[in-house]
Amino acid sequence: MSSEEHAKALPANSIMLHIGAHKTGTTTLQAALFAASKHLEEQGVINLVADGDETANPAARAVQRLPSSGSTGAPVAYNVWTTLVDQAKAHPNQLVSISAEAFAVSESLVIKSIVKDLGLDRLQVVITLRSLAKILPSQWQQDLHGAWLSLEFEEWLRGTLKEVRPIKEIGPLQVPHQFWFRHRHDALLQRWIDAVGSDRITLVVADDQQKSSLLECFEKLLSLSAGTLSSTGITRNQSMTLPEMQIMQRYGQLLESSELGKQIVARNRYHKALKILRKVRPENTNDTRLVIPSWSYDRVSQIQHEMVERMQASGVAVIGTLDKLNWLPERSEANESRAGQVDEVELERLTAKMLKSAARRLGIGESGSSDAPQRKRAVLVAPLLRAWGAAVRLVRLGARFIRLRT
Repeated sequence: MSSEEHAKALPANSIMLHIGAHKTGTTTLQAALFAASKHLEEQGVINLVADGDETANPAARAVQRLPSSGSTGAPVAYNVWTTLVDQAKAHPNQLVSISAEAFAVSESLVIKSIVKDLGLDRLQVVITLRSLAKILPSQWQQDLHGAWLSLEFEEWLRGTLKEVRPIKEIGPLQVPHQFWFRHRHDALLQRWIDAVGSDRITLVVADDQQKSSLLECFEKLLSLSAGTLSSTGITRNQSMTLPEMQIMQRYGQLLESSELGKQIVARNRYHKALKILRKVRPENTNDTRLVIPSWSYDRVSQIQHEMVERMQASGVAVIGTLDKLNWLPERSEANESRAGQVDEVELERLTAKMLKSAARRLGIGESGSSDAPQRKRAVLVAPLLRAWGAAVRLVRLGARFIRLRT
């Protein structure tokens, strides 16, 4: 539907399954739902989360046979998912809310399993959306502040925009593309239409100009009184400023090239690096934020229009206006160059301090002869560990591929 619609209340005994997509205000929404859990229950709504978490993301990862985060580690125990399903079934006459953006990376066979377990008769799928032009810098930052990459934004962007299909081929396997399986939203929508039909899906277009609009929309969907959901002020997915990005890129390079950095990677590549940065350099709220460069506008606009046209033709209910997803920044806003945001001396000082802080957190000695053999072993073993980790991930990918199809 291309015309704007207002939020309509979902059936009183339905299960609202909010599946993301990623980077569309999911963290804000989930924190608000969790904080207001008691008020929701008083109004007949049950907000289900995984034990020990504020979201249902661990349950989503469990049904997908995936680790809790990234691609390493053992899959989340499957009973985390079945427990959530049992809890939903324990409230047959109440409106149940389940929110997890991890559901957005479910393959078709997993989606069928989700629908079968929760029951099609009660299921109402909600998908929140945001313009691709805003998601691209946001997703790159997410990977950057997790210290998972050190690529310049424009280098990463050029590679990402080359191939925009949600599935890529690795040898004999067809596997989800890390970015486009999440953010090719027309394909995401179609996967769920194939499983539940277009009449059980609602699209919500996030309005970045009105921060409260997302929470107000879900209040109406869940038949909650106005003001039940409010922002909790959480910052765990807070955007980075341009200087912070520059620092994190250099830090990522040092993790891969310096002796101390290699020891940190060997111990734990993901170690809350952004949190370390903000302790050694408190955020400057006046720093400039990142937008896509002007050279990418035509390509991004083409992809956005393709997605919008296909979603408009799907026949699903829409809250907001899909045309807003075609947004592009003014060309005067484009950050054509980020060089010189932090001078070289300060950059090296800050990143060296971050390395030392990370080493202390991970219990890695920095000096002393007794630590020298251990450091040398860590540096020599790190490449072998990375190669072994890559091999293990491929084996697990193949095993998961087989499990999901048997």
